[in-house]
Amino acid sequence: MRSHFLVRLTQGMVLYVAISATAFAQYGGGGMGATGSGAGTAGYTPPKGGYSAGTGIAIGAAVAAAVGVVLLVRHRHHATQPHASLVGCTQSAPSGFSVTNEKDQQTYLLVADNADLKAGERVQLSGQKTKDGSGSRTFLVQNIVEDYGACSPGSVSNVLAASR
Repeated sequence: MRSHFLVRLTQGMVLYVAISATAFAQYGGGGMGATGSGAGTAGYTPPKGGYSAGTGIAIGAAVAAAVGVVLLVRHRHHATQPHASLVGCTQSAPSGFSVTNEKDQQTYLLVADNADLKAGERVQLSGQKTKDGSGSRTFLVQNIVEDYGACSPGSVSNVLAASR
């Protein structure tokens, strides 16, 4: 996922540098004079000696930086699928696994097709919080961020007390 983002970022930067290079080539040398067709026509008059090379480079760098910021913000805040994170001890449930989030003490049924989960493990999961047809909280697991190992006896009793 990260490499795909870097490839897209690089492609965008190359595109914008190429676009800014054409603008630099158009206005780089000066000496063309005004482009009016008659007296009194206000045309473009470049500065004496034209623009310096630093101007084109600065414009290209600013455009590339702006594109990078937009892509980064868009990547982190994708509106159609908000990402959530849970930390807690996994438990066996009738239809798979559940976890009680340590942060809000809410219990979620885990929907994890590809995740390698085991009961009694303290894990940090990333994914999406949803509700199923009956209104039960579910968590669509996208990946296991970290496996902290076996739950401590204190955390298991806290999880069992919270789920009652």
